[in-house]
Amino acid sequence: MSRDRKISVRSVMGGILCVIFIPVIFINLTLIISTYTKPGEIPGVFGIKPVIVLSGSMEPVIQTGDMIFLHKTDPDLLQTGDVICYLDSDQAITHRIVGIREGEDGQVRYVTQGDGNNTADRQAVSADQVQGIWRGGKITGLGNGIMFMQSTTGMILFMICPLCLFILWDIWRRHKLDKEEAARTALLEAELEALKAE
Repeated sequence: MSRDRKISVRSVMGGILCVIFIPVIFINLTLIISTYTKPGEIPGVFGIKPVIVLSGSMEPVIQTGDMIFLHKTDPDLLQTGDVICYLDSDQAITHRIVGIREGEDGQVRYVTQGDGNNTADRQAVSADQVQGIWRGGKITGLGNGIMFMQSTTGMILFMICPLCLFILWDIWRRHKLDKEEAARTALLEAELEALKAE
């Protein structure tokens, strides 16, 4: 493979990596900033909030370890049968609305229940607790993968090991380029000496 073609392949690979990683970095930064600017809410991007499901209360529709995507919604438009996510003591709970009633303060309350549970939740949900509505978007098992990546073992496998491999590859690449440059220099010097000898 010629030197120009190698540079072209590297440029294309670099462009592909930028296209993949720049949006990921942007989304992560947005989620991190949202966590600090809106501490009482689940962080999201463009009105969509990713949530990892940690219990089986919504099985079989939503499994433990799934990542679901919530959409921003007007609580006044919610109806019986909608699946909502709400915060209760800073814990995110995703359950289905099984009833709507008026509380003692005159405000609307949503009676919720997990599809896999036998009874409705003890406390009705107020509008200000609602974080979003689930419209069916999910990635099966992705939540388990993300939770693993946040563990010590996961961070070693997916962050430290790739970083070490990249550093080793870069050292090897630089060494190879230095050898090629030295070989070219030696060849030029040999040709120069040959010309002088003539």
